[in-house]
Amino acid sequence: MEAILYIGISQTLFAGILIAIKKPRVLANQILSAWLFIICAEMVIVLVNETLIELYPIKILPFTYGPLLMLYAKWMTTEKPRFDLKYLWHFSPFFIFLIASLIFIDERVMSGTDGFLVIDRFISFRIVYAITFFASITAYSVATFVVINRHQKRLKELVSYSSGKITLQWLLGLSITFYAGYVLMFIFGGVDILMHFMPFDPFEISFIGLTLLTFLFGVFGFQQPVIFEEVVRFHHPEPDSPEESDSKKYQRSGLKQEDVADYVNKIRKYMVIEKPYLDRELTIYDLSEQLKIPRHILSELINEHMGKNFYHLVNDYRIDEVKERMKNEDLKQLTILAIAFDSGFNSKSSFNTIFKEKTGQTPSEYLKTLE
Repeated sequence: MEAILYIGISQTLFAGILIAIKKPRVLANQILSAWLFIICAEMVIVLVNETLIELYPIKILPFTYGPLLMLYAKWMTTEKPRFDLKYLWHFSPFFIFLIASLIFIDERVMSGTDGFLVIDRFISFRIVYAITFFASITAYSVATFVVINRHQKRLKELVSYSSGKITLQWLLGLSITFYAGYVLMFIFGGVDILMHFMPFDPFEISFIGLTLLTFLFGVFGFQQPVIFEEVVRFHHPEPDSPEESDSKKYQRSGLKQEDVADYVNKIRKYMVIEKPYLDRELTIYDLSEQLKIPRHILSELINEHMGKNFYHLVNDYRIDEVKERMKNEDLKQLTILAIAFDSGFNSKSSFNTIFKEKTGQTPSEYLKTLE
């Protein structure tokens, strides 16, 4: 156990420093860095408790894990994140149990799973602590999932491709694993409390999983670019108001009803003649600039008057391009994947998924029908 803690401490400290000094300095990276430092501090405390002296009777730092993970996801997926004092409410369980730990600093309130259900004056406190901790981890894991899911849906209004750099799929996977690990820890803890079956403290053994997960968080977090810099690149989009729904924004977009048909025809004609969809990383900002149509108006035209989001609009044209190239005798020597890449797709998996969704067949099945 001590070896695991030493590895975890050095690893989280190193990863936290790297992400803290990473440029550009963004709020999301500072949150992830703080999360790693706090886990490092908790490991130090557990190590001291194991080898020297018990520093405090109540483990309170884990109450910050969920809120910080959720805030990292939220600020990584927000174009211009700002700190607001209201976010401190997310840490209220931490502050409450911090005060309790100071009040009972000389008391033996908890000792792992040993004596958890012993009838003493702290039994109610221990039960409330366990329920609150599980509720916190669950609530913030769900909140993190919702934030990432909404972000991935919103991306389809902005980009025509799928990329690990912008979808945060790695964060979603690691967050689910993080929560599953704590659920497992609670199950082991419950078994140990009721049956005294486990030969180890489930909370302490959880640091093996934390050591592995923080390593992955550090690697992926360091490689993660600023999402909106990646999407917008060198463009200067009009600011969006996150508090407003699309319908409300569209109501005051300035688009006149009599101009809708002309704009829609302009978009369709441009897509057919100029084929901007051949750019594998085409964004709505690129198309807005090329068409000389403001981004918010272009978004309204596509979503409200063409019945699609930007992602599906562009990939419909890419699928049509693939199908036309498959019929071209001069391109018979090319593989299906080569044709897909030449038609604007940036990955095999997204191409196969979209093609099957649009045609009801796999690319290979469709090619056989042509033959």
